Amino acid sequence: MLLYSDTNDFLDNCFIPPPNASVLDDVLKKLQNKRVLIARSKHSARTTSALARGQTSNCRQDGLQVEDRPFPLVLRGFAHRASEGRLTRSLSSVDKLWAKLETLATDIRQCMEKAGLQENGLQLSFVPDAESVGESDIDDSASDDSFEGGDKRTGEGSNSVSSLGFDGLTVPVALSLDEVNTVQNRERIVQAMRESMEGDISRNFIYGISIEDDRVSLWYSTRNTTVKATSFSYVKRPDLLIRVFVSLFSADRDALGYESHITRLADGSYLYELDRIAAKASNLKSSQRLQSKAGPKQEPSFFFKTTNLVSAGNSRIWKAVEVMSKSNLKPKPKAREIILKDTWVDTDSATEFDLQYRLFQDIDNLKQSDWESLPILKNIPGDREEFDRLRGYLKDDSYKSLFLRYDERMYYAGQSTKSLSPEQVWNPANTPGVAHTLAGNLQQHCRTTTRPHPLTDGSVPNFSLTSRRRCFFVFPDTCKRVSDLPTLGDAMDVLNQAYYALLLMFCAGWVHRDISDGNVLATEVDGKWIAKLSDLEYAKKVPSNVQRSPEPKTGTPYFMAYEIQSSKFICPPAPLPPTLTFVVWGEVEYEERKEPPACVVHTFFHDIESLYWLILWIITSRVGCDASEAAAQIVFTSRPTPARYNVLRGGIPASVASRLHDSVKPIASALEKLQFRLFQDYFRNTPDMRLDPLNYSPICAVPLIFFHTIKAFRESWASLHLQRPAPPIEAPHILSQSSTTRGPPSVRVLTGSGPRLSKRKSLHEVADTSMARLPLEGSDEGQAGPSKRQKVRVPTGA
Repeated sequence: MLLYSDTNDFLDNCFIPPPNASVLDDVLKKLQNKRVLIARSKHSARTTSALARGQTSNCRQDGLQVEDRPFPLVLRGFAHRASEGRLTRSLSSVDKLWAKLETLATDIRQCMEKAGLQENGLQLSFVPDAESVGESDIDDSASDDSFEGGDKRTGEGSNSVSSLGFDGLTVPVALSLDEVNTVQNRERIVQAMRESMEGDISRNFIYGISIEDDRVSLWYSTRNTTVKATSFSYVKRPDLLIRVFVSLFSADRDALGYESHITRLADGSYLYELDRIAAKASNLKSSQRLQSKAGPKQEPSFFFKTTNLVSAGNSRIWKAVEVMSKSNLKPKPKAREIILKDTWVDTDSATEFDLQYRLFQDIDNLKQSDWESLPILKNIPGDREEFDRLRGYLKDDSYKSLFLRYDERMYYAGQSTKSLSPEQVWNPANTPGVAHTLAGNLQQHCRTTTRPHPLTDGSVPNFSLTSRRRCFFVFPDTCKRVSDLPTLGDAMDVLNQAYYALLLMFCAGWVHRDISDGNVLATEVDGKWIAKLSDLEYAKKVPSNVQRSPEPKTGTPYFMAYEIQSSKFICPPAPLPPTLTFVVWGEVEYEERKEPPACVVHTFFHDIESLYWLILWIITSRVGCDASEAAAQIVFTSRPTPARYNVLRGGIPASVASRLHDSVKPIASALEKLQFRLFQDYFRNTPDMRLDPLNYSPICAVPLIFFHTIKAFRESWASLHLQRPAPPIEAPHILSQSSTTRGPPSVRVLTGSGPRLSKRKSLHEVADTSMARLPLEGSDEGQAGPSKRQKVRVPTGA
């Protein structure tokens, strides 16, 4: 996404903080003594005065808030606009302008050194002229790269800039001698920043500079958003250009966007550093507690060298091996490959690591309570085998075996990225009456980006740049997706176990919010497959009141509950009674209450429905029956369609049921009973009724009844081999270019229209950005069905 910000707001919130004011003044004085800064000529003074009065036809309206008072000095060699005739319009003139810029950078570095300001060796990197990247690439220019479908060796990447600075520290610069080619020049800088980010994952963000004629624009790009500052003139405000260069040349690696806990190695792999989590005092031996009282001790970090890239996107999943230290890359004795997850979360959001801890804490508290009397368990008889199995999981910590756990010894959460409020940023492409510089009409050659005037009707979308932080986690175990298990019997056993994990979450008041093929995993222990419910990234506690504002919707589209997909209740909210307002001539006057209707909130119903869709998908699309797989395409859609709703309301359609594999028909029959009860409960429970756990008691028992029922026919279906799906027949825009799967697309979405930015685009808005998967093993990684793809931030008003 491409956003715009005023230069002042950009410098204050997005850019590197300036050095001490006295040091910056000293640099300016030394540049003046060196005759780099010189007095303005009369012609230059008249020109800047005219520009300040707006006497120009060149649409110079952006950045005027920093140009009302021209700086009293000018830069030697930059006292005039490039288009005023002192440079001919030829390639050699671009080279001359670039040479002047490099000379200026050298002079500034020398004056910084004399002023006692250490410089970092950063180099400006010229972005050569190239074919335009195209209008469609601009708005999402900073989004993640797409990779899915097997391991990718580390060390692959590209960079379009023409030079590298000391230690790889670079800032791309794109030049144009006039403002006629503004759009193309800015496309080049966006492309260069994107390729630099993709070529080196140790970058958290990157800065860029574009210059058209005398107009200088600053850029800030993360992996999903690019912010461009309104331009300023280096003729009028050379002090701003000097301030920019001094900040860039004195900043450390962190301030320039490099992650301190990732090192790019010479062979193209990466070294990740994770912080050791200190053990709690209660878990320490007495001798260790005495040592801890002696004083703080720096715990050694864990270091992992990447070996394979499993999946890329907003999150990256790596295979990695633990090494001795940062300076000794030799693998530790008996070290084996583990899974390392590198992901981004909102600064104000809990990480998966935190959510796992909170969930387990709530389940531990549940164990100490009279949990057997919970209303949500009322319809599961206490003398049933299923209830006894639940007791077994809660008897000790064995319930934790049902979840894919992070290595609790290590963790890393980085510094937050920059943020801009809605008052400091806008998007002309989505603002009525304001042209988008890059994605607008290229024939008009609009030279600048003007800040839109506030609209009184509230029609301007509410954009912002939300602060985020980077987190690393390690998974000790590698797993298989449930649909990748050898047989249907294995898959159903794992799904049965996974439901107990889900039921424990329900009892603790939590919902998972993304039950899918990629999140129900399994690991083999002593010849048996053990379920691992994974990805708690969007798990949350069920709200205690009826929500009146929309929340982001989460899930993998093909397994997402219909109400969540459509943001509409199957049962409409209960009508509100009229409210007394005033009395006129002794008569009571009423008017309908204006309170907004309740919004769909993820509840236990929706997790169970996702489990229903997952089972239906496996028995239609993974058992090697081409007929049922093709027929089920009308059911598994990325958007809420009548066909999908009709399945939830009336069961498996005849066109699909008649094509099912004979062995799975008993499963389909039992599944329809689950579907029938689920729809009935949807229909009879209003939003207010859904706050009462007792109303979930019937549906929470039904999946257990389903798994018990199908046991009677196990001999007919248990040995049925699960098979990899055929090449896709769906529209290509819903699949990544490297995907070879049919069925549910490899996209997880999170959208919404609440008061803040939504976190994911809807499926039709995302085409080539992949969401990282959880740890998988085997030669078919990334090919085992619908995996999730990258999360992309979109404004709620878009």
